[in-house]
Amino acid sequence: MSNLENNDIVVTSRIRLARNLKNYKFPINMTHDESDNVIKEINKAINTHDKNYKLTYMKDLSDVQTNSLIENHIISPALAKKRDDGAFLLSPDQKVSIMINEEDHIRIQTLGDGLSLKECWNLSNNIDDILEENIEYAFDRELGYITSCPTNIGTGMRASVMLHLPALSITNQIDKLLYGVSQLGIAVRGVYGEGTKSIGHLYQVSNQGTLGASEETLIDKITQIVMQIIDKEKSTREHLMKNNYDELEDDFYRAYGLLTNARKISADEAMKLLSLVKLGSEMGITPMVKGKNIYELMICIQPNNISTIEGTDISIKERDKKRAEIIRRELLR
Repeated sequence: MSNLENNDIVVTSRIRLARNLKNYKFPINMTHDESDNVIKEINKAINTHDKNYKLTYMKDLSDVQTNSLIENHIISPALAKKRDDGAFLLSPDQKVSIMINEEDHIRIQTLGDGLSLKECWNLSNNIDDILEENIEYAFDRELGYITSCPTNIGTGMRASVMLHLPALSITNQIDKLLYGVSQLGIAVRGVYGEGTKSIGHLYQVSNQGTLGASEETLIDKITQIVMQIIDKEKSTREHLMKNNYDELEDDFYRAYGLLTNARKISADEAMKLLSLVKLGSEMGITPMVKGKNIYELMICIQPNNISTIEGTDISIKERDKKRAEIIRRELLR
């Protein structure tokens, strides 16, 4: 098997910081006017440093636009429900989003490629410092940052990585592994966070608690556990390569054949097949897709992203046809 990079398994990293303003009630108890004032204060605080952040009010977005933002991991499903009082600030490169009036007044989110938690943390910390220079946070010297949910009190930080674990899934080892990880204070969720399912063998792994440990300690802990998961996925791939090569080759080429010839395909089927093609490429069995960003394609073909590309909300049938067209074009070019 060709040398496997950690970034083939860890597709993205994310740091999210939860913060609240001292002189306001939590978002769940605020009036509409109070919510609007919070948005204005946070927007002003960011603009004192960088005027390139774009402010968007949730009430100004259609359902398709909102759900497309979720599919692209720019906002959370929880913010999407705050249509009347929520908003977000987005950096020009879309690596930083500051969600306003979600569960907390502020959710600073930074995204990075591969295993890049420390880089994401440094960026989040810089933005946090900018905000704290201009607004007063709810903070307790003993407890740390005060948050709406008790599990976020302390650093208010969630460090998470998106892992692609097809070999462990194919060999039915994934449930046992993820259960063991959960016993170490690590949460395992679906692609879009809490309450969502895994699709395309993608899993989001993050710390559970934030109290009583520094940000660096939490990042080191989750990095160590992620490295153990990576090693397990790698060894499983090597075992499959050694003992099941013919079956793997057939599965990968069948997946590629379906994806490059289908005239309509659902999101679930496409994700399963793209996961196999990605795995085949990383194992050196399907060289025809080498160098292609399969994860980016997985995001692109989600339902609302397709509707956004088309410029209108289209039927499921038309969406399945458009998805197949996009996949054929990207894999065959």
